Amino acid sequence: MNYRKIAIRAAFLPIVLLCMLSVSGCWDNAEINGRAFVLGFGADKAQNDNAYDFTFQLAIPVSGDSSTEGALEYTNCTVTDQSPASAIRTLEKDIGRQINFEQLNTIIIGEGLSHEKFTHLTELFFRRASVRRQSSIAVCSGSAKDFFSSPSMGSSIASDASIALQSYDDRGRADSVTMNLYSLFKVLSNKDEFYLLKISAVNPDTMGGDINNQSEPDTSPNSDGKYLLSISGAAAYGRSGEYRGELTEPELELLRLISGNQISGIIKSADTQSGKTFYYQIKQSDCSTECSKSHGVPRFVINLNVRCTAADVGDLYNGESDRSIEFAEQCITKSLTREIQLLADKSRTVLGSSVLGLQDILRQNMPDWYEQSSDRWEEIYSKSEIKVNVECTVTGGGITK
Repeated sequence: MNYRKIAIRAAFLPIVLLCMLSVSGCWDNAEINGRAFVLGFGADKAQNDNAYDFTFQLAIPVSGDSSTEGALEYTNCTVTDQSPASAIRTLEKDIGRQINFEQLNTIIIGEGLSHEKFTHLTELFFRRASVRRQSSIAVCSGSAKDFFSSPSMGSSIASDASIALQSYDDRGRADSVTMNLYSLFKVLSNKDEFYLLKISAVNPDTMGGDINNQSEPDTSPNSDGKYLLSISGAAAYGRSGEYRGELTEPELELLRLISGNQISGIIKSADTQSGKTFYYQIKQSDCSTECSKSHGVPRFVINLNVRCTAADVGDLYNGESDRSIEFAEQCITKSLTREIQLLADKSRTVLGSSVLGLQDILRQNMPDWYEQSSDRWEEIYSKSEIKVNVECTVTGGGITK
């Protein structure tokens, strides 16, 4: 789904609901004022081992206010229960309104629960046709309850999170890196390994990159009590939805490249001799993977072609453009090859999960062999060979010295 459409839908949600109020011709119409619209749903582990904390971010129509801003009241409700269905029943009984999921666009799994199998908690929402393709699912730092309690830049943090997650992928296609309920159902049905983006509400005054060397984002508010949303990495899962480990933000950026067709992002490269660092913007990336079998072991060759333009090269080679561009191409090629190879090795030996999508490529190219060997996939994948080929082209522009 195109993230621009999602942004427009989130921005106009209050207006849409206001129009629904006015169509009836009566501001206190029982049908609309008897509903509460769920914008976001979160799940956390509860203190009781047999229960969960389910958080609902609700937009509730308010009688007697004709302004767009006043027509809706946003609130969070957390219900401790054994299943989402039971929690919804309790919530409807306590607030005296029908719970409506037509506007549900974000499902957040708290950090503690994300380290366990949780996918069964999403089944109820998948059964709703209008929800399964529009609802992004992600994990967060800390608890989902605290995430939804963070003050939002917009009308609701659920809508802001949906926009942030969808806009993280340039393509907005069904095979995007952002997972929705439909794509989650597909990977679980196919017994594929997968990963979920990790989103956090962070302090905008302490955001930083390598210079701060922060392994975890600062989730406290700034002096004005404000937050920004940040994609800080991903959580990797096995074929049955079991947790396998974490992916860092730089590793997630590499996965975007391998997924193909990335047309944004900045590559950092460095001259190991001089210590100088320079940056290039990705204009186009294409990736293809070859698959074969040798002595009963799969062999994958990842071929990545990246086209960049100079973003910030400083005084590299005193502004000798031709020499700088040629050297940049060499540095970027070596850097990307090394980093992707490290990620591939981590995928095989540490995570035991082919987050690079290699399992699906093997199934497509050698379906008969994969079918016979699928029960031993984790063992086979740990012994597989993965080779990375990177070709980088730096086009002109941006070098002024």
